[in-house]
Amino acid sequence: MRLLVSARDVAAALHLAEVVRAARTDRRFEVTLVAQEPALGHFVAAGLDAHPVKPCAAKALESDEALELLGIARRLLDDTKPDVVLAGLSTPFDAGIDEALLAEAQVRTLLFQDFWGEQNLILGRGAATVLSIDAEAARRNRIRFGTESIVVGSPRHAAYARIDLTGVRNRMRSHARTGDRPVFGFFGQALHRLEGYARTVQGFIDAVAAVRPQPFVFVRPHPRETADHRARTAALFRDAPFPTLIDDSGPVETTLVACDVVCSLFSTCTYDTAYLNRFSREPVAVPISMLFDAQIAAYMRQHVNFETFPYHTAGIVRAVYDEASLLHTLQGATEERTRREVWKAANDFLPDPKDAPARILDRVAEAVAA
Repeated sequence: MRLLVSARDVAAALHLAEVVRAARTDRRFEVTLVAQEPALGHFVAAGLDAHPVKPCAAKALESDEALELLGIARRLLDDTKPDVVLAGLSTPFDAGIDEALLAEAQVRTLLFQDFWGEQNLILGRGAATVLSIDAEAARRNRIRFGTESIVVGSPRHAAYARIDLTGVRNRMRSHARTGDRPVFGFFGQALHRLEGYARTVQGFIDAVAAVRPQPFVFVRPHPRETADHRARTAALFRDAPFPTLIDDSGPVETTLVACDVVCSLFSTCTYDTAYLNRFSREPVAVPISMLFDAQIAAYMRQHVNFETFPYHTAGIVRAVYDEASLLHTLQGATEERTRREVWKAANDFLPDPKDAPARILDRVAEAVAA
């Protein structure tokens, strides 16, 4: 079967890299991988050959950008003549190659959905089949889109079994000279257009400044943040009374595993941290979602009801909905009791993802047979 795989966002690339690796050793498939930045850079770093696609995007179907994207997709489909298309989940803000391929393909199409209940339908047509990471994602798809999904698990986290967690943690801390301080991480998102983002970052800085003993803080920008966005974040942290290191080199897991406390607004980095706890013999980090700003919370609710997120309700990620409680939550996250509670919850709640890539390929093969 000729399988065409596409990705635009890094989150999609992290999952689909594991699927492509499995497909290239599976005699059922002949695989072509196409990608836009920033996903392309991840595939290259992972040693996977990917056909680069022009980094264009469209905010509306009736636009010159959409026409260009759809033309690129048609040419790719004509050149590769796939039997089936597997696309990654792209940002909801604009459409890219994933959406263009789903709109233009005349063969069976599947979407690997790495975020609960989210699709990008800007170009008018989604995938025939949605592959979701868990039953909660499938439930949200049913409610929001009226579509059934196939639960396949989380392929990117299957790779965590290969990480030397202790070795990476020690090397990162030694390189950053964190010493005996508790180590926090702030993981950014491309949300600078919302004033609530800067308010959240400043709230985090103010709370961390009061944590004792004084922490060291890694600051990791999101791959979709522009140079201007990164400069704004750096300016916010510049006068912080605690030592910081702004760094986005290497896979995000290298920074996550170096932390004792991982903080973001609603990035899937917190979910990744929960899986690192799942694969570790000892607690790695306490992941925290910071959703106390009213504008950020309202924006998030346009996509999902975060209060009922399974990783929040199961206790594998702690959520802060009131800024007044942020310091208490951050201070508590440094305590061994809290770290063990979160670690145990991750081990009890999260399934072993090792078979997720194989399950996805089986569903792809079934789609072609159907």
